Amino acid sequence: MGVENVVMLEQLDDAGLRELSRRGDELGVLSVYVNADPSQDPNLLAAAIDLKNRYRELQRRASEDGSLERGREVAAALDRLWPQIETLLTPAVSGRGRIAFFGLGSDWTSHLESAMPVTTRLVFDSGPFIHPLLEMLDEGRKAGVVIITADDARLLEWHVGVLRAVQTMENEYVQAPHERAGQIGGGPPGQFNTPVREQRKARQRERSERFLDQVVDAVAKVAEENGWQRILVSGGDTWTDAAISRFPATVRDKVLADTRVLSGVDDASLARMVTERLHTQHKEYEQQLLTQVREAAGTKSGALGLSEVTGALNDGRVAHLVYDPEVRYVGSVDANGLLYAGEEAPPSAKATPEPRLTERLVERALEIDARITPVEGASGGVLAEANGIGALLRW
Repeated sequence: MGVENVVMLEQLDDAGLRELSRRGDELGVLSVYVNADPSQDPNLLAAAIDLKNRYRELQRRASEDGSLERGREVAAALDRLWPQIETLLTPAVSGRGRIAFFGLGSDWTSHLESAMPVTTRLVFDSGPFIHPLLEMLDEGRKAGVVIITADDARLLEWHVGVLRAVQTMENEYVQAPHERAGQIGGGPPGQFNTPVREQRKARQRERSERFLDQVVDAVAKVAEENGWQRILVSGGDTWTDAAISRFPATVRDKVLADTRVLSGVDDASLARMVTERLHTQHKEYEQQLLTQVREAAGTKSGALGLSEVTGALNDGRVAHLVYDPEVRYVGSVDANGLLYAGEEAPPSAKATPEPRLTERLVERALEIDARITPVEGASGGVLAEANGIGALLRW
């Protein structure tokens, strides 16, 4: 089989996602997600055993599914693929998350790597299982990271688990032109609190306040230029809150506090720690988003349930699509590409049943530049009555 070059997940754009979602194969497509995080499993031995067991179970189920002849073809193709699957757990490869798609009956393969970990899973279907990719890309959207100390501030950008330096600002010490020595009169006997010390403290306070103002101004500017939707500020107990309080109201709702002292952490550990903090924030955000979608239902700003969502997608009104990737939505597509929920297509539409309707929903959302957030378990929470699917609308 032909092997495409490995693509880092942060390089995957909407066009690439659309192309991947449309790919298929007459024999089927195997989607492989491998958790290759070495922090708990340095040689990835446990991960290799887990993957092998999952693969054997997949082979067993695939051979029993459908006609005898097709089962044999699928089983033979899976046997041929195993050496390529096995290479996904090579310890020398850097990606914590490794992803591959294989067309079993044709000559195409697509490989991706991510600095973010993934949940190991193997899915055999008529097309690529892309929903974990969408989850990672939504969670991995760009964020600013600001690390402040008394001496400097580092501005970094985090994107899908990768950190890159943006700017470093130094807190320059300004030497006073003169200092007046001597004891302050009027104080308690034996207290020696000199004007020199008071002047130094005053200068340090002014210098720190001026520096924090400069840092916040720089961060707000870069955030607007780079499209940062979240800004993580870390400066220990001394600098974190003091810096956050200076952000303008228009930006402050994007700011996350992290009072850990991160200034001396090595790059790899820093990336991991930031990723973990943003992961926690994203899970909180998902629950807030589900509530927002539920509250928007019945208004011009929200759609709830598959029927309303497909209609809004057909009209290009969806700004933000939310769905449960564990639910297989059922519907059809007509010759003009219009989507229909369930059996709603009128006879005149001559619609064709679409077994992969979720992928078509995603394709349409990408085409109209809507944001997409898959939320596992959405069908069992506040969107239970809508089977886990809803949308925020443009109008």
